[in-house]
Amino acid sequence: MTMLKNKRITFSLILVCLVMVSPMAKAQLGLGGGGGGLGGLLGGLGGLLGGGGGSGGGLGGLGGLLGLINIQGILRCSVNGNVSAPIFPNAGVQLQCGAQNNVVSASTTNGAGLFSILVNPVQLLLSTLLSDCKLAVTTPLSTCDVSLPTGQLLSPLTLVGNTVSGLIRIATLGPVGFLLAN
Repeated sequence: MTMLKNKRITFSLILVCLVMVSPMAKAQLGLGGGGGGLGGLLGGLGGLLGGGGGSGGGLGGLGGLLGLINIQGILRCSVNGNVSAPIFPNAGVQLQCGAQNNVVSASTTNGAGLFSILVNPVQLLLSTLLSDCKLAVTTPLSTCDVSLPTGQLLSPLTLVGNTVSGLIRIATLGPVGFLLAN
């Protein structure tokens, strides 16, 4: 009996959390259909379980919680974004946002110059990433070519596309092009 009571309390707490968070996540991310709150959540759950009705539609209130943002690209040893330049392996790449260039996340390029940074859309909105964030290379350019000038490579972000994998929606962003900033 005690175990059943604890399960009910746990389910109730989870339901309350989802009801509180789902309208906020939907509003921030522009996901889901009409009404929010309990109607949107239950409508979304009904849609997931094969039922009709409800105002949630699609993923309903859960849509904002089941998403990721992936920032990926190839870093090249160039000050002007030359795509035929050699790759820049083992370089530090930071995601910086705001006027203070706050470091949100960081990655290191692999041997092929590839980097990938995952961002939780509940923490940072897609619109904020596109308008107020940039990628910054922290490794000196002389590491890949001693003849290159000093300075930092920076790039704004652009939306590359969206992918749906099961219940998860993944927005893919990439660098516009890394340029030298003095």
